[in-house]
Order: sequence, then C-alpha cells, then structure tokens
Amino acid sequence: MKFTEYEYTRPNYEEDKKKVENLIERFNKCTTAQEQIKIIEEMDAFKKTFSTNMNLAYIRHTIDTNDEFYKKEQDFLDEYTPHYSVLETKMYEAIDNSKFKKELKEHFGSHLFDLIKCKLVFKDEAVPFKQKENQLITKYNKIIASCQIDFDGKKLTLPQMAPYTQSKDRNIRKAATDKIAEFFQEHEEEIDNIYDKMVHVRTDMAKALGFDSYIEFQYKSLMRTDYDKEDVAKYREFVKKYVTPVYLKLVEKQSKRIGIHDMKVYDQNIVFTDGNAKPHGGRDFLVENARKMYAELSPQTKDFFEFMYERELFDLESKKGKESGGYCTTMEDYDSPFIFANFNGTTHDVEVMTHEAGHAFQSYTSMDGRIFEYIWPTYEACEIHSMSMEFLTWPWMELFFEEETDKFKFSHLDGAINFIPYGVTIDHFQHFVYENPDATPEQRKAKYHEIEKLYRPNLDYDNEFLEKGTWWYRQGHVFNTPFYYIDYTLAQVCAFQFLLKSLEDREKAFEDYLEICKVGGRESFFGIMEKGNIKNPMEDGVIEDILPKLLVILDEIEKRL
Repeated sequence: MKFTEYEYTRPNYEEDKKKVENLIERFNKCTTAQEQIKIIEEMDAFKKTFSTNMNLAYIRHTIDTNDEFYKKEQDFLDEYTPHYSVLETKMYEAIDNSKFKKELKEHFGSHLFDLIKCKLVFKDEAVPFKQKENQLITKYNKIIASCQIDFDGKKLTLPQMAPYTQSKDRNIRKAATDKIAEFFQEHEEEIDNIYDKMVHVRTDMAKALGFDSYIEFQYKSLMRTDYDKEDVAKYREFVKKYVTPVYLKLVEKQSKRIGIHDMKVYDQNIVFTDGNAKPHGGRDFLVENARKMYAELSPQTKDFFEFMYERELFDLESKKGKESGGYCTTMEDYDSPFIFANFNGTTHDVEVMTHEAGHAFQSYTSMDGRIFEYIWPTYEACEIHSMSMEFLTWPWMELFFEEETDKFKFSHLDGAINFIPYGVTIDHFQHFVYENPDATPEQRKAKYHEIEKLYRPNLDYDNEFLEKGTWWYRQGHVFNTPFYYIDYTLAQVCAFQFLLKSLEDREKAFEDYLEICKVGGRESFFGIMEKGNIKNPMEDGVIEDILPKLLVILDEIEKRL
C-alpha cells in the first residue's frame, strides 16, 4: 500500500470510552498475570489505532493546511485528544495498581513503570486547558503556514526564503532577513497574544493538577526520568563555559574567511565567499541518491529506505499552504514512519532528509510488535538517532554535493557546533517564561535578548524589530512543545561522539548506532547512552573533551578547500 491508500477513520470517543472502560474492568478481574498481559496487549492495540488515525490526520493537514476535510479533522482532534489522554491515564492507573505488578515488570521491563509514573500526571482536570492549548497551537501554526512574502518577483513561503538568506550578495541576504522579520512584525501583536494565552493556560493547567509551575508538569510530560531542571541549568553553564568561546572563535574565523568585519546575523548564513555548498539536484535527485546511500550503508538501512520509497512515505517539497519545518512520525497500524520536510535548494535539504531518516529508521527498527511505549524513546534520545545519522552518512555526501562535498562537511560541522549556544538560549528563555508567567510580552522579549547575549554576545541583527528580542517567534518548538529544544543540544553532543567514532572505525560506530535503534524506548535517555557507548553531555568534562577534536576535523577539512 502507498501512503495515499492508508485509510483514516475519525475516532468515535463514546464508543472508545466504553471499550476502554470494559478493558479496565476485565483487567481488574483477572486472576493471573498472564491474563493481564493479554489485556495490556489489547490496550496497546487500541493506543496504536488511535495514534495511527491521529497522525494520518496531522500529516495530511500539515501537507495542505487549506484542505477543508483535514482542517476539520485537526479541529476535532484538538478537542478530543485530551479526552483520549485521560482514557490512556486510566489504563495506566489500572496497570500501576495491578496486584501482579512484579510479574508485569518482569514481562515488560521496569522502564514501562517509570514512564507510567510520568503519564499519571494527566487527569480529567487538564482536559479543558489542553483543548485550549491545542487550539492556540493550531492558530500559531496557521499563521506560519499562511506566510506569503513578496520577494524577487515571487510570493514565497518561509522555507522558500532560505536560499535568499544565504545569498553571496550581502544586500540580498539583508533584504531577505528584513522581509522575514517584517512578516513577524506584521503578526507581532497576534503572536504575542497567542503566546501569552498559551503561557497562562499551561500554568493554570499545571496548578490545577497540583504542580507549583508548568515546568515541573512538562518535565513529567516529556518523560524525563533521569534528570531535572537543575541538571539542565548546570548543563547550560557547561555550554556557556566551553561552547560559547569556541562559537565566538568560529565566527571570528568566518568573518576573516568571507571578508566581512562587521558581522551581522545575516552574514553568519554565508560560510564561503563563493557561496555555500548546494545539493546538485532537486527532490528526485536527492531521493534517488539517498536510495543508493542507504543501500550501501547497511542491509538494515537498505530494507528501511526501500520500504519508505515503495510506499511513498515522504512529502519533501515546500509549497503554498504547507506547514514549515520538518518532522517524522509513525502510523503504527501500518508499521510505517513518515518523513515531512520543506526542501528549498540549500544544504538544509540533505541535512533534514538524513536527520528525519534517522528518526524514521529508528522507529522502523522498533516497530517489531513491541508495545506502543517502546516504539519511540524520549525526545532527547530520539534526537541522538537523527543527528547521528547526519554524520554517519558523511561518506556518501559526494553523491549530493560532488566537488562541493568538503564545503558541505565544513558548514555542517561548523553549524552544528554553533547551534548549541542558540539551543540553550531557547531553553533558558522558556524557563524564564514559565517561572514568570505574568511577565508582559515586552518583558519576555527584553529577557530573550538578554539571555541570547549570555550565550552569543556577538549578535548584531542590524534590525530594530529583531534587536528587541523577537527571534524566538519563528521557533515552533516554543509554541508547540515547550522545553523540547534542549534535547537537540544534548543529542548533538552525543552525535559528535558518533562522528568521532565513525572516523576511527565506521563499522563499529554503526554497530553501536544500530544497537540504540533496536533499543527504541525500552531504556531511558541515560540507559540508551550506555547501550550506545556514549558519554553523558550533562557530566562535566564531556563537552570540554569533545570540542578540540571537532576543531581538528574542521581544520583538516578547511585545509582541503
């Protein structure tokens, strides 16, 4: 079956509620652990079917936000998904209270019960708040998807503006950056209003559930079983101490390389005076070369990519009405991942394809009949698979960039290091926001600008609107999934380790990578790092040890240019 043939069925809440109540009643009457295991498997099938339908609607809505049918389905799911979360909680409560808990732990593993503890925070009281939050998220995403910027005689979406922000011509880079800022400035009041409502709705929901703040609630919702906000704050300090000085040196070198000594934010997009590397073809060229690459990388990746290719489980090109960004999700009833991207003719196309393919390969590897909770790991662990795949595919980059391969590798690694201070800026900002939910929109923007200067003190936007602290408007994670963004930086440090390992012994590196893909969600973040022989970025000395080795690689590549 191809993706277009996958059948969507709107969930029927009243019927599903009765089904779940019946499952719980039967579960509680069981006289043996084996009987309960069979009912947990029935509960699992229910969760997978709901997830499949929810994700089918979401994918088709984000591909075309103007499609009236899926627009209505997304509105329906925004309203009813919180009710399904309550049904899920009730199933977890029954499992957690089982008189055969010891036997269930032996059968499913203890990590399931660690996850259940986190899942149990969601209760009936959260439903009206979650419904409102979903509506606000959809409203923000519609603003971003509606973007049509008049530039270069065309009407362009936000992803389609990216090549202009990387133009060799500084005037074009600046003009494109200003035009994007102008779009957000036109929507400033609306975005401020949406975000203000989000912050208060989320804070009120957390307090209704007995939490002091939304931060504690969301850490539980993100299934963080290994660490807390104090650990994250300590990690941010490591970034400020070790990564920020390296970032500043790299920008200084870039400034000399491109011959611009009054570096502005829009200048950081151009790595070489003759322009950045670009893939030497469009969507079909990229997909066909990805098939060749994954066929050669390993038998497992060959099978995976052929599965994706034959079933057309991609939507990769930017177009009018399509949401921005990239993601991977799954339709469990079809054992299928799906990759969504917005190709725009820049290095981003190859980066996003390999990144999302990392997610897709992991979930494809984990959809082997295991329970729903073990298909995906938690977010920060998920990002290890995606970011490491970007580096594990380096030996095949000539397929996409030909003589510009070294330019690509340099900008890819240079950009990955430089990303980390930005990533922790977003996280630090969100902690401020939810510690101070009554801050005004102006106070939030001023604080963002203050925080970004801690990690990237050299920033010069050359734009009054951006200078007042509005860059975060374009970061969808701030609106859609609070506190997720730090996960990318943690995973990036893990991915650097896979790069270093692959340069020493590619087969051994892939062996470790395949191991963590097979683990899926059976282990916590720290447990997955242990399985993959990866050092924990939250431990002092880990980032400090890795950075010099990465700088050596950058110097070696630059010498070849």
